[in-house]
Amino acid sequence: MRSTLVVVAVQLPCFCYALSVPRRQHSSQSLPLSRQFSLKMSTLDKPATSTSSNSVDPDDSFDNQESLTSSSSPSLSLLGMHDEPPSSSRYIPPLLQRVLDKVGKIDESRIISSPEYLSGEEPKLFSNLVYDTIQQPAGGINVNATTVLIARPSSANVLSSSALLCGTALGSGLLFLPTAIAQAGYLPTIVATLIAWAYMTISALLTAELLINRCGETGKVRNVGLLELYSEFLGQNFGKLAALGFVVVSYVMMGVYFGEGGDFIAQLSQFAAATPDGADVSTMDTTLSTAPIMASTLTATTASLLRTSFAARTLFASLIAIFLATASKYGAVQRVMTDFLVPSTLVAFIFAIATAFPTADFSVLFDSSHQHPELVLNAFPLLFMSWTYHGVVPRVVYNLEADKNKITKAIVGGSTTALVMYLIWNAVVLGNVMGGTSLVDASASTASSAADADPINLLRDLPLQSSIALVSELAVITSLIGVVLGFVNEFYDAIGALPSQSYGPKDDKKWQVAMLTLTPPVICSILLGYFNDSSLRDGAAASLFSVDRYQVMEYTGAFGASTLFLILPALMIWQNRYGDDARPLTVKPMFPFGKLTLGSLYKAAGTLIVEQGLEKLGVFDFVQEHFLRNGSH
Repeated sequence: MRSTLVVVAVQLPCFCYALSVPRRQHSSQSLPLSRQFSLKMSTLDKPATSTSSNSVDPDDSFDNQESLTSSSSPSLSLLGMHDEPPSSSRYIPPLLQRVLDKVGKIDESRIISSPEYLSGEEPKLFSNLVYDTIQQPAGGINVNATTVLIARPSSANVLSSSALLCGTALGSGLLFLPTAIAQAGYLPTIVATLIAWAYMTISALLTAELLINRCGETGKVRNVGLLELYSEFLGQNFGKLAALGFVVVSYVMMGVYFGEGGDFIAQLSQFAAATPDGADVSTMDTTLSTAPIMASTLTATTASLLRTSFAARTLFASLIAIFLATASKYGAVQRVMTDFLVPSTLVAFIFAIATAFPTADFSVLFDSSHQHPELVLNAFPLLFMSWTYHGVVPRVVYNLEADKNKITKAIVGGSTTALVMYLIWNAVVLGNVMGGTSLVDASASTASSAADADPINLLRDLPLQSSIALVSELAVITSLIGVVLGFVNEFYDAIGALPSQSYGPKDDKKWQVAMLTLTPPVICSILLGYFNDSSLRDGAAASLFSVDRYQVMEYTGAFGASTLFLILPALMIWQNRYGDDARPLTVKPMFPFGKLTLGSLYKAAGTLIVEQGLEKLGVFDFVQEHFLRNGSH
């Protein structure tokens, strides 16, 4: 009943707004100056030619890459533009016209890119070049040793971009989804998982469409990120508010990942220090080889040092900082993530599933007593958080040179890979926990206890728990690096720290900006770990400094991710496609059904925000207690 009222309350104003937005034809005055110049020259039967250069820093946060507009590729609003096709008066039946008006149809004369780009004959909007320097020794025609600058095409591809998106998403899903799924039941949440996957994938495609259109409209391919979209399509005030929300969500996610990463390091060290039979290292037979004993003693010493959350989180933050500073010197942060960390996570995931699969009781997942469809809405905040990779979508668009087909494959591929992993992960973890096997702690003997606690923490079998912890740690690392790549890029562009030269390799300082932006979440995570240690968890201190990271991510998903990554992309696409200013477009819609799709995103996010807001405020409980219960009596 409450869900029906919430849906009606959200859908009605959205539907009315969808029907009320007028469609206007654009004039040449609304086009960029370069487009107007092209139209004027075309009337004189003279070719319109222009060139563009970019004097901004690469969009690749730590990689030393350069983007040049390809002279052979139709690209941007400054290159490869074609004349407007002559308008033809075709009769459209009134009923069909009404349907088209409700669904929404863009005026194709607004598209400023070339026919070759639209048809896919020349799919690139621009070309990325990577600059290398080589030393040529003295000899021959070279009197002195010289340094030669060589430009080569970027090696980014669909697979690496998919890995970037998938790796950025995995942390939230693998860590927190089992708890959310256990509360509502596996079967009802399968449908909810598919819905969340579809909505977030569509949202990412809409974001990519906005970025491509913005590249074509402005003539620049770098420094086009989410913050620029917010300021351009939402206005100055709402753009700043949206930017603030993006910063808050990014900081929250980084803080949670730093905390989880440190805690998993402590767990892995404890698992490594444990002997197969549980014996103490100090009681081992000294007549045996001393090498294993020394190794075990060293491991035990390390584990004892990492027993506190403060030490474990400090170590994790230090390792991440060292990695970012070192890898950025070689322009390899993203490559290490996509070529090493994400494949390592997949290998560890397969190993963990193979370890847990034989002991899982999958029949319990289909037991009707464990299915609670009325709680499915409560799982959506964590489901939406499981696909929050939108911060790296600008990097994907830049790396794939605005090739809309490759971008679509990368987004759908990365999102679908995460979907398959989530479904398998939840089934195996809950199959072990809710099945009540010997591998589960005694507190998880009932389904209710599994729903009230983190299912991952209820596993007590050493090999199974070690493999699960390893996967979780790797997922945290990949997601943290992905969030950092997206956030640092936006922050770096926002402060205007741009290089002076136009082309060639640049000595950028993005790694210093990364260290600066990472400082607040690192300090918060370490301090919370310090106050959460056993020595200070007495009385009021425990309740004051104890942070439920699951609840933090739940609130972030309900009010932050749903607004930033569902409502705002739909609003900006609506303004871009159907707004009164009739802005020039570079690419056709990357997802069909026009206004129906955008309205669906509004409704999904609006329903979640209203329902979760009323529930968090206790409105539903108040109504049930004071009205429904009294009415039943």
